[in-house]
Amino acid sequence: MKRILITGGSHAELPLIQAAQRLGLYTITTGNNPEGLGHQAADRYVPADFSDQARILQLARDEQVDGIISGCNDFAYLSAAYACAQLGFPGHDAPETAAVIHSKDKFRAAMRQCGLRTPRTAVCTSEEDVRRACAEIGLPIVIKPVDLTGGKGVMICKDAESACQQYRAALAWSRQTRVLAEEFISGGSYGASVILKEHRVIAAVFGNELYYLNPYLVSGACTAADLSAAARERLCRDIETLSQSLGLCGGLFHTQFVLDADGVPVMIDPCRRAPGDLYIRFAQYVTGIDFADLIVRSELGMPLPEIPQAEERFIARMCIMTDGNGRFGSIRMDSDVKEHLIDSLIWAKPDEPIGDYLKYKAGIVFLEYPDAASLYAAYRDFHSLVQIDRKELD
Repeated sequence: MKRILITGGSHAELPLIQAAQRLGLYTITTGNNPEGLGHQAADRYVPADFSDQARILQLARDEQVDGIISGCNDFAYLSAAYACAQLGFPGHDAPETAAVIHSKDKFRAAMRQCGLRTPRTAVCTSEEDVRRACAEIGLPIVIKPVDLTGGKGVMICKDAESACQQYRAALAWSRQTRVLAEEFISGGSYGASVILKEHRVIAAVFGNELYYLNPYLVSGACTAADLSAAARERLCRDIETLSQSLGLCGGLFHTQFVLDADGVPVMIDPCRRAPGDLYIRFAQYVTGIDFADLIVRSELGMPLPEIPQAEERFIARMCIMTDGNGRFGSIRMDSDVKEHLIDSLIWAKPDEPIGDYLKYKAGIVFLEYPDAASLYAAYRDFHSLVQIDRKELD
């Protein structure tokens, strides 16, 4: 039986672990949190920091693995790409290419070099740089770390003073010594996951993104029924152009994007690893395509099966969140939500503390509706239909 290393082991990696096991592979997970649900599902867990590239390489050697699958974290992908390059394993971009995709400033530069639409940006290493960016790019302006995801250290700033303050905060979050100042493009927020093969998109899913109380942390996604065929085709062409230019390997490419005033999709934050919070399970429900299987096969250099063609289903994937701190009590669901529930994963434990409600997630539910109108109605009201009953902190 072939042995594979997965650089992660939270709930987010469960679809990858299960897909690998269905292929008859022995799964070894790693990460700093031994309580991760993925570790419990894997065949073996070895604790290690998946952002430590040298440690992941040594772990792969010690465990004599036959391949590596990236977990659902940018640093997990960078470590996987590094170790695969050292070991001669297929399925990941060269480390220098991976660094371009997962560094926001380098990615924007690559987009411009390809002639693709991208926000105007400035790399800032001082508050003077930030003030200059505010004057040249205009307000409001987005200040963000170049190396983080999940909304960490990000803020839309309306004036230069708040931009400078956020610059300091972003530096504190980041492992880098530079920060990105970026043009703010208003418009609907979307996500797309595609599978690349020889620089061509062979499978794709598109979703609207929902934000609850934290405007920088995605709390849900649903079938992007409002996204035109022209916008979908344009985004896929842009991804193919980028793939050809950078020499990307086959496999998953995920990106958040917005539509500008002309309806042109603008890629914002891409990655080569599976998105978190079971997004690839959402992708399978929407399209009927087993994205987890395609990712595992691609990252191990295995041949891909024929991609089925199916009509899009109206699916919502929602994280269960709350509006205050306390202790977890129970989850209360409206009867309409229960009627449309097709899958769920709850990991919250009774009485566990909720210390930062803007980031806390108790679980995930998947809902299916018969049409776009009913999907969007439930999607907009989800956090009033599914609530956490909290207890007071001691």
